[in-house]
Amino acid sequence: MKTIIAKKAYFFFLLMAIGLMPSCVVDDDDDPDPASDRDKFIGTWNVNETCSRDSYTVEIQADPSNSSQVIIKNFWLIGYQEKPPYAIVTGSVLTIPEQAICDNYSNEVKGSGTLNKDQIVLQYSVNDGADLWSCTATYTRAKN
Repeated sequence: MKTIIAKKAYFFFLLMAIGLMPSCVVDDDDDPDPASDRDKFIGTWNVNETCSRDSYTVEIQADPSNSSQVIIKNFWLIGYQEKPPYAIVTGSVLTIPEQAICDNYSNEVKGSGTLNKDQIVLQYSVNDGADLWSCTATYTRAKN
């Protein structure tokens, strides 16, 4: 009888010990960090596009007002002095929400693109009030 009680007590304490063991905690470091995702886009890019704008350079800068956004200076060859579009960065995707650009807000733009190593392929449209342009641009990171 004592051995049955001893076995039950042993089994009970074994179950308690297993139940009290610390469990493995899954560290959720896979969550994307908008700031580090954005950093992959920051820099100077050489552009070739299909909208007869030829080849030119843009500068992608961090948007100081939002940690998940960038500003694309000289987008669509509008010039560095004009109001540029902003884009939202999610992982390796750049999304340009519909917005007015240029100082006189004369052009409506929207589009998206994907970063693959040192190249962004961007598809976007521009409505300049007279024409609707559908463009594909390849941004290649400029060598310093």
